[in-house]
Amino acid sequence: MSELRLDPVTRRWIVTGKREVMPDVLDSGALCPFCPGNEQFTPQPTCEVRDSTGAWVVRSFHDRAPLFRIEGGFDRRGEGIFDRMNTVGAHEIIVETPQHGVTLSRLPLEQITKVIEVCRDRILDLKRDHRFRYVSLFRDQHPPAPSVRGHSHGEILATPVLPQLLEIELRWSMVHFQKKDRCLHCDIIQQELQEGKRIVDENNDFVALCPFASHSPYELWLLPLVHSSSFEKDTLKPGAASALASFLKSCLERIEKLSDTLHLVLHTEPNLGAHKPTKDWWKSIPEDFHWHIEIHPDVEGVRRYLGSRGFFFNPIPAEQAAVVLRALEPGTEVEPPSS
Repeated sequence: MSELRLDPVTRRWIVTGKREVMPDVLDSGALCPFCPGNEQFTPQPTCEVRDSTGAWVVRSFHDRAPLFRIEGGFDRRGEGIFDRMNTVGAHEIIVETPQHGVTLSRLPLEQITKVIEVCRDRILDLKRDHRFRYVSLFRDQHPPAPSVRGHSHGEILATPVLPQLLEIELRWSMVHFQKKDRCLHCDIIQQELQEGKRIVDENNDFVALCPFASHSPYELWLLPLVHSSSFEKDTLKPGAASALASFLKSCLERIEKLSDTLHLVLHTEPNLGAHKPTKDWWKSIPEDFHWHIEIHPDVEGVRRYLGSRGFFFNPIPAEQAAVVLRALEPGTEVEPPSS
């Protein structure tokens, strides 16, 4: 049985222990359980979108061996200086298309919109459970393969604690807001638009930029131009999911000209209805935080490195990366610069 343990030095929560397979899961063998006709090899869906013929086009269900589980209580307990608790939460899979071997960027705009709407609805639903402080959305994309790795899908984690990186972002966003009464990301967007050096794409709703201190080569951030702390609430607005789908599709098309292996993660506000350690816990989040999507391609030969002293080494500066990504329009072939 897995559990959460708190590292007392870094204050980072670690999931440790065996991931047990859920009892409602069958072994699919060599078959991809995400393909139509193999639904018996996946758990019962938590959400399913169907077309006019009744066939599913997007579906979600809990992971066969989830990191976090809905059942049970926290059972917080101490062991001297150490802290541990149960992995209460949720771990869901979002199958983005019935087609095997097709990446998200190659799906029709209407299909990507449906994917965004399902992700939004699952986040909203999971946040109704006030045991969960945060709901993460991420996807690891790999080259086409016969297995699950080759079937386009994302993952959702609902957790009773904040991911450490997100908590750091929230804290510094709050500090900036307390000093200047402005959103940190709004200030970044304004400066980047003025300078233009790291802007890759923009329209009336979104901007895509290579962050000034990029952690990885060709790292790309997508941010809404109008301030909003919540992806899931923002995309409830009429036409918002479709607008994001169009912009995300074009950004992924650029990235995939460099690499079709990538990591995508959504940063959105925590569950503001969850238990708060103090009365004023994150009370300014709607004003100080700005939701965004990060895309980290895995480019052969210029991958991200973590130095032995704890520093990220990125051989491609953000300004150089932006020049390359801006040039990657459909029909063009651009070789990434050497490091």
